[in-house]
Amino acid sequence: MRNLVRDAAVILAAVLLLGTASNLMPARHLAWWGKGNEPPAAGQDYQLVDPGSADSIRTTLPKVVFLDTRSATEFEGGHVPGAQPISYTDLRSQLTPARLAVLRAADAVVAYGASEETDVEQLLAQELHGRGLAPPYVLLGGYPAWEGAGLPIERGGVR
Repeated sequence: MRNLVRDAAVILAAVLLLGTASNLMPARHLAWWGKGNEPPAAGQDYQLVDPGSADSIRTTLPKVVFLDTRSATEFEGGHVPGAQPISYTDLRSQLTPARLAVLRAADAVVAYGASEETDVEQLLAQELHGRGLAPPYVLLGGYPAWEGAGLPIERGGVR
């Protein structure tokens, strides 16, 4: 029993030590920690929108851009009409000056993902807002909520 407690204490100490050391390494910080930034804030960096309201935005405003953060396979299987795929892990190469100009000229930008979790979309919205865009919308419930609401979808890749 004493060996079990000692081994557990050693493992815990090692995990704490290694975790702290890895966060002190410059390239190993979490998305916003240690870089002087704050976590994305609703109302400041993004606005939450339900599927019905997002569809109203899509059908009433002339220039609305939907950004789909899901995988290419998921995107091809179905997406919001006119949506553009975007990968948060490859933003540096995807946010070209031309693409940023299109996003800045849009009446609204709506980001959505593969699930109810909107962490990636919130971080994407924060990045876009930091680059001079109005706070984008983040779709509550992601693509499953859009599809579940019976709203229109397209299949296939980017045209």
